[in-house]
This record gives sequence, C-alpha cells and structure tokens, in this order.
Amino acid sequence: MKDEISKLTSRDMDRTSRDEWVDYFVSKYEVEPLVIQPEAMSIDFGEKTVKQYNNWARMIPDEPEYLDVPGIRATCKVPFTGDTGLFRFTPTTSTIRPFRLDRLIDPSNGHAGYVCLSYEMTQRDATAEAIKGHFNEEANAFKDEAEHANADVASFNASLRSEVEKAIDKRIDQLDKLISLRQDLNLPLSVVKDAPMAKPIVPARKKLTYPRPQPSETECSYSITDADYRHITDIIDNFGSSMECAPGSYVPFGEEQLRDHMLSVLNTHYENATGETFRNHGKTDIHIPLENHSSYIAECKVWHGKKKFLDAIEQLFSYTTWRDTKVSVIVFNKEVSDFQKVLSGIQEALDERAIGVGKLGGHTMWSCRIQNNEDGRIMHATVHAFNLYYSGHGKANA
Repeated sequence: MKDEISKLTSRDMDRTSRDEWVDYFVSKYEVEPLVIQPEAMSIDFGEKTVKQYNNWARMIPDEPEYLDVPGIRATCKVPFTGDTGLFRFTPTTSTIRPFRLDRLIDPSNGHAGYVCLSYEMTQRDATAEAIKGHFNEEANAFKDEAEHANADVASFNASLRSEVEKAIDKRIDQLDKLISLRQDLNLPLSVVKDAPMAKPIVPARKKLTYPRPQPSETECSYSITDADYRHITDIIDNFGSSMECAPGSYVPFGEEQLRDHMLSVLNTHYENATGETFRNHGKTDIHIPLENHSSYIAECKVWHGKKKFLDAIEQLFSYTTWRDTKVSVIVFNKEVSDFQKVLSGIQEALDERAIGVGKLGGHTMWSCRIQNNEDGRIMHATVHAFNLYYSGHGKANA
C-alpha cells in the first residue's frame, strides 16, 4: 500500500482531495474478517478402494504391507466469508495442530466460499456418527483458528486509516517540494490541492467501495475543511439544544422559518468579503457558496416519518457534486409526543440506507456515510434531531 501511494503523481492528485485518496486506499486494503460456518456444512460420499495396513506383513515376508479393501471417501464443504488470503497466514495466537484441506473455493459475486475437506475409511469402519464427528471437529478447528486471525485483522484495520493518512501526507509533502522546486525554476505545474479527510467512522458490516479518484478537468475541490465541518455541526447542535428549552416559541414556524433561524445563528460565527457565508439555497436548505458550487449543504426537515426522511437524504444528492462531500440533515420534531419514536425512526432509516453509522455525543446526533446507488458518490453526513414538540399545540401522533 505504501509503495503504491509513493508512486502517486502530481497528475493523480491534482484536482482531487485528500479525503478521496484516504477513503480509496482504506477500502482497498481493509481486510475482511473470516466467518466460518460449521453449522451450514454439507457432506457427500462415494465408494473408493482404500489401503489398509496388513498386520501379517510383520510376520510373513511375502505378504504385502498394505491391502486394497472396499472403502468410502466422504467430502465436506464448509461455507465461509471473508478474505481468503488469511488462510495462508499464522495468527499471533495460534493452535498447534495441522490444518489439512483439499481446496478453497473463493467467495464471489455475493456468494460464500467453501473450505473443502475429505475423509477416507474402510466400509467396515464407516458410520454416519464417525463421519459427522470427524468433519465437525475439523470445521470447528478452522473456526477457532479464524477467530484468532480475526483478532489480528481487527488490530490491522483499526490502524489502517492512520497509516494511510501518514503515507498520503508524506506523498503530498514530497509533491509540494517538487512543485516548489519547479516554481523556483520557472517550470509550470499545477499545484496539488489537498483537503482534510472526513471524520473517521467505525467500520460497519456493510462495506463501502471507493472508486480510484480521478482528476477533474473542470472543477476544483469545493468541500469545506474537516475542522470547519465539526465547528458548524457543533453550532447546530448547541443552537438546537437551546431551541428545545423553549419549544413553545417555535410553534408558529414551519421548515423554512426554522431554517432561517438556524441560518442567522450560523452567520454570526462566519463572515467573508462577499457578505453572508451561509445562504438560502432552496426551500428548506442552507449552503455555503463557492465559485457557483456548494462547499457545504444542510437540509432542514420537520419529521413526517422515515420515508420523508429518506427522501430528504436522496434529495441531497441532487444538490451535490463529486466534490461536495460534507452535509448535514437537521430534523425538527413538532408533531410526535414520544420523541423516542422519532429517534428510533431515524436510527432505522440510517441502518437501512447509510454505511458506517455512529453516534456523536448524545443520543440525538449521528455521523454516517451514504453512497449514491446510481453513480457511487459518497456523502459524509451529520444528522441532528431536535425535539420542538409543544403539548399545547402539537399533534400527538406517531
């Protein structure tokens, strides 16, 4: 991996972001743990002539050492998922025993792979109990060893993002030095523009597939810095919490008015030479404009159920480009008396649609990644939920 990163050229990295390269290499080199399933094994058998030791050979010189006798050859296929390469390595903690198999069938196209085992015996010794017992012992030995290997996998995956970041930063620094040298020599070369990575997310069972970043011929990176993104989400969280202290004050307000309140607060923290940093971009969303692009988008929605929430997430893809990767979804509950139902609905929706869902701070804020089903684009999204239900005017529905 480090060797591959060290060979990235200025052309590779120009007009792409550091985020994209980090995500790409993490997804490429992250190891998928082994999951072996002895309970789902399948067994078959057939007739076979097997060799049996001839005890008379020790006493009679002309007797053959082995005799061919009727037997059977039983075969077993044990399904598994994960990285087949792990079978070739010895875990840090290992079982002292041999592991014999006939062959491995790699997982492919969403289907499980198989550990293929065999067992030969004479027909006289063959019983269903003996065959099952042998294969159960062998399959469970593989399963136990896979658990040892997965402990190493967890340690490797946990350190991978940090190693990728170091290697990418080192390469960026090397290219920057080359650029400086070219500029001192008056040799024209496009400057490498790197952006900070998105906040690391604990890997989930679903796996993102990041395409290799390609330089853009027409647009630069328009995503805000990671530090600014965290600052913005903190402002939203703090202001939303203050709104929850006086929900009655917001009874007359719909999505657009609630958006305008959030917009005004955000603009007290940022300014630029062209006026307000945060603008009204659509009916209910907020954005930071930069060269006719949006470097940050926030969608404000009153909770009307899981389907409407998922629709809001899909709508964000229509606003964003390949470079607009950091967004927020702000959910206001004004109609459901049991706020826990709203939180459960959001969690269910994110578990269904997002990849890498994690809680931030309390139980009303999520960080996740969402991949567009059509073109593979990935958004780094923060979801906020605020309870503005007011018993005097709210609708006690679910």
